[in-house]
Parts: sequence; C-alpha cells; structure tokens
Amino acid sequence: MHEMSLAESMLQLIEDAAYQQGFTRVKTVWLEIGQLACVEQESLRFGFDVVMRGSITEQARLEIIETA
Repeated sequence: MHEMSLAESMLQLIEDAAYQQGFTRVKTVWLEIGQLACVEQESLRFGFDVVMRGSITEQARLEIIETA
C-alpha cells in the first residue's frame, strides 16, 4: 500500500514548509492527482488521517483534485 508512504512524504513536505515559513497549523491540504498516478484515493485518505495524527495537520482536511 504505497498510499501510506505517500501520506508520510506529504507530512514531511508540510513540516518542512512549516519550518521555513513559520506556520504552526494546517487547515486544508490540496493535492492534485493525475489519472495515471495509480493512487487509490480512499486508501490515501485513510493513510492521510493516520499519518497526520499528532502533527500540525491533525485536523486538516484533504482535498483531492483529479487532473487529466
């Protein structure tokens, strides 16, 4: 299930940006996913909820935008 590792990578990117830009809370994460990405959206949402626990994104909503 590579969606969990994708969620972990997302958290790392968000935490890096938080450190650089000085923010302490994330409300929404927008993610564009192409049709050929082979990402199961429901698995990614589950992984996102699990991985984000205890972080600055704990209460964040994941918005997925499907691209062509």
